[in-house]
Amino acid sequence: MTASTSGVPSPSPSAPNGLRLAAVAIVRDEADVIEAFVRHNLAVVDHLFIEDDQSRDGTRAILDALAAEGLAVSVFDGPQEAAYFQAARTRGLLQRAYAVERWDFAFLLDGDEFLTTPNRATLEAELASLPESQAGGLRMWNYLPRPLDEIPDPFSFVSDRTQKLTGFSAKVMLPASVAANDELKIEDGNHAAFCFRRKVVVHQLQSVALAHFPVRSHDQIVSKTLVAYCRWRTRPDYDPATTALGPMGAMALLRANPDLRLDSLEAITACYMGATGPDDTVQRPFERLGAPRRYDALAAIRPYDKAASAVDTVIAALSRLEAGGAASRQGSGESGLAKFLSKSLVGRWRALRGGHTTLKAEWDGTVRRLRRSIKKRLG
Repeated sequence: MTASTSGVPSPSPSAPNGLRLAAVAIVRDEADVIEAFVRHNLAVVDHLFIEDDQSRDGTRAILDALAAEGLAVSVFDGPQEAAYFQAARTRGLLQRAYAVERWDFAFLLDGDEFLTTPNRATLEAELASLPESQAGGLRMWNYLPRPLDEIPDPFSFVSDRTQKLTGFSAKVMLPASVAANDELKIEDGNHAAFCFRRKVVVHQLQSVALAHFPVRSHDQIVSKTLVAYCRWRTRPDYDPATTALGPMGAMALLRANPDLRLDSLEAITACYMGATGPDDTVQRPFERLGAPRRYDALAAIRPYDKAASAVDTVIAALSRLEAGGAASRQGSGESGLAKFLSKSLVGRWRALRGGHTTLKAEWDGTVRRLRRSIKKRLG
């Protein structure tokens, strides 16, 4: 993977402890929101590390332009994968970010999430008080879109109406001691983290929250739904009963809709966000930080291209799989036992590395399974 990295600013002079704060995000085709995302969040953190997931719109061009301005944003190329394994990809991005710069805490963001805090000094003071190797949890305010006839500018998506919070739904923020741990596992959606198969303790943060704008315009949400459907359905662990219920519900709505355009955003917003009636929402003004937008010319939303690119990625993945199978069949002269032992050893070693590498029970169980496999294979 390649990266383009801008300079790193000095710590904020108002910071009482001189903490270095970072944020990581994996984005794909977010041209309508990415400039606002970068400018706003860099008013809160010192460095943004972004993996561009093979965007086909102007997302990468905007990110490169922002880096060229001298903003502290590092941009990495993501792999061309049909399925989207967010948890593993976020962990890898955290490790790359820590290799670029030693920071103290990292926020795990999506491209439509904006950090909000009264001030940097209050935020740093709270982070400095967290127990060692424990995580912070951020409230997430889900903002509803304005009606379609009130969105003349597709890049001015900010509203002031959010869902009421019925509890504390956290997005995690990780200290470097946890983020750099080889045994770190992150839950899809960045809602939890695990080390050595144990859930990292999360403390609810009072000085920072997330403003979330999942639905911004008709073209954006329709194309987002189509792409999410392709990428989730491609995952081998997809479970229709529990996986990606929001995008799948939105896709069912599109399938049932008799026209190419929706009459309103209310139904599809409800699919993604749940209850959105008057009794379920509150007024909560949002102030966007950072300099004004400069790259609207690059921010066009092309929903058909986004949907087609997702299908292209699936087709390319299937082609690679088919080519790999043909090559494997051509090389079938290799000892079947040798190939089996090689695959078995590698698989079990990876499984062991993914868990408690120091626990004797894990090791003994792996050895027993390997012995049984070899014995069965040899007859």
